[in-house]
Amino acid sequence: MFAHVNSDIENKSDLNNLLKRILAGLVFIAAVMGAAIAGPLVLGLLFLFFAAVGLYELYEMERRDKTIAPRWSGGMSTGVFIYLLLFLSANESIEREWMWALILPIAVMFCIELFRKGEPKNLSSLALTTFGWIYVIAPLAMINFLGHVTGEYDYEIIIGYFLILWANDSGAYGVGRLIGRTKLFERVSPNKTWEGLLGGIALSIGVAWLLSRYFESLTLKDWIAVSLIVGVFANLGDLFESHIKRIFGVKDSGNIIPGHGGVLDRFDGLLLSLPVVIAYFKIIETI
Repeated sequence: MFAHVNSDIENKSDLNNLLKRILAGLVFIAAVMGAAIAGPLVLGLLFLFFAAVGLYELYEMERRDKTIAPRWSGGMSTGVFIYLLLFLSANESIEREWMWALILPIAVMFCIELFRKGEPKNLSSLALTTFGWIYVIAPLAMINFLGHVTGEYDYEIIIGYFLILWANDSGAYGVGRLIGRTKLFERVSPNKTWEGLLGGIALSIGVAWLLSRYFESLTLKDWIAVSLIVGVFANLGDLFESHIKRIFGVKDSGNIIPGHGGVLDRFDGLLLSLPVVIAYFKIIETI
């Protein structure tokens, strides 16, 4: 009798968690899509929030190591400054020459290390701090450049990128659960399989083909290129974030999104794939 009652409670709990996860996912999707449609300012502010929270999550993970820790205040303030400069540059609100202003706060942080008391391992703390700017701030700021890859701001490209990214995640998860047998990188993520990887790429290519029919901002060739980049680098980004969490012994980067974890958990695929997508468009411009 008691086993039956406990089973009912567990089933209800699982159902509640699933509903919470679905609702949170829908709100997240609506926020990203709505911000893209609303325009570059709203999109930029939303991703400034994501970037700041993501950097905070990374620094909190790094601080679990009591022997070294990132420079929290300097790292956060400089990270936000870097994002704002990239945002303004992407929207041509400032001249590109203003990007040289990044040198000043970075140089100041480096110089501050000279006057800190303690062991020479201060350099490790500085490395952890600057890693956050490279891994979190710069990639999330790249969303501001994505909407302008064809010249004028175009929200269809942003929405298309996210649809491909989410299709890749869904395809990898679904195919991996159904027929996944061959481990992709067991040391880092035991549940990921080659079958899931290929399933995610296949679904993202299918979505790219559909996008080429309805979103004519890019050609079929470019949409397919984006899907292939996402298929490879989003999965590597997922693995890399899993690697970081294993290093610091955490299950999720945070808990800001119920049922999904933190910002880094939600954007792990974007952090590596989006910069490569931007690089692709910048390269083909010059060919």
